[in-house]
Amino acid sequence: MHPLHSAILLSCVLLASCGGQNDDHDHSHTRHGHDHAAPTAPAAPAGTFPASLFAGAPIDGTVGVGEAKSAAKQGDRVRLVGRIGGSEQPFMADRAMFVLVDPSVKLCGEDEPGDDHCPTPYDFCCEPRENLRKMSITIVANGADGSPIAHTLLGQGGLKPGIRVAIEGTVSASGPDGAAVVAADRIVVQ
Repeated sequence: MHPLHSAILLSCVLLASCGGQNDDHDHSHTRHGHDHAAPTAPAAPAGTFPASLFAGAPIDGTVGVGEAKSAAKQGDRVRLVGRIGGSEQPFMADRAMFVLVDPSVKLCGEDEPGDDHCPTPYDFCCEPRENLRKMSITIVANGADGSPIAHTLLGQGGLKPGIRVAIEGTVSASGPDGAAVVAADRIVVQ
């Protein structure tokens, strides 16, 4: 399967597991004592990721995912900002891919600081599924051959679910259903 088709398929699968009131999440507004511990992954072997991927100055001129998706086409250079999330496991385990969600979308419980009803607030389970699809995009780090690097981005360069990051890269795929993939040249934790 072509890497771009795989990436679009991944974004659809990840977003299909997103929020919505008919999933298995507890959507009540009660405390359950969850510690919101982020998943961890083993460190990548030296040389797995290009040194430039997590290096450099802050990325200026960023726009939210929703704005970028409404205008960007395949081949366009983009500078995005958002939060890593969109599902309970927004990082692929064996590929350098994750889902980025527009910063305007609130983490579950973000507006109610004492509300701890969601064990994984970065899955945005409180957000309507259709809005989450519009406000999410798949980010991929490719190797020299143009295929996604065969190692998770989780834990690399300080990446973890729920954090805010800026991305600089190229739109490598966009579909008529709104799914899109950005091949990242740089990822900067904010």
